[in-house]
Amino acid sequence: MRSERTKEGRTFEEVFERFEIPLLQYAARIIGDRERARDVVQETFIKFQRNGALNRADEPATWLFTVCRNGALNICRKERRMMYLDEELIESREGEQPMPFERLEEEEAAAFLTRIIGTLPPRQQEVLRLKFQNDLSYRQIADITKTTTNNVGVLIHTALKTLRQHYREASKDFIPFNPKTI
Repeated sequence: MRSERTKEGRTFEEVFERFEIPLLQYAARIIGDRERARDVVQETFIKFQRNGALNRADEPATWLFTVCRNGALNICRKERRMMYLDEELIESREGEQPMPFERLEEEEAAAFLTRIIGTLPPRQQEVLRLKFQNDLSYRQIADITKTTTNNVGVLIHTALKTLRQHYREASKDFIPFNPKTI
């Protein structure tokens, strides 16, 4: 089975490498626990391999995210809670290290953005994350969330409009930091 390829010519290993981390992030946000998210993602890939999803004509992203979402929601239903929590980054960032004040500004900006995203309804948060963190199409998001493509567009538009408004209101209090170099 490992040597089989998708219609696009991808092997199981390539699909796994491409989608493992995005699925982990997605499941962790729904469940609120990285270890349980790992279990859900593992089950998703087992189902992917067992059900012959590699041979499907469509892009595997829709199938994988749908199965992962359903698995995560099942866990939440069992526990009677659904939380969208922020998690630590799963991947470590490579490259050049920013100056301490730049890192602080980035952390504060990320925390601020996370905070205002947290004010959105859960459905809007979910479609934003699928679109911008996982780079899925409206059609794929609609299939995953079991809604229409138009509704996905409306949810994203409304969420972005709300985020802009919240940002505009809160950014009035920002004081830019301009370090002096000697």
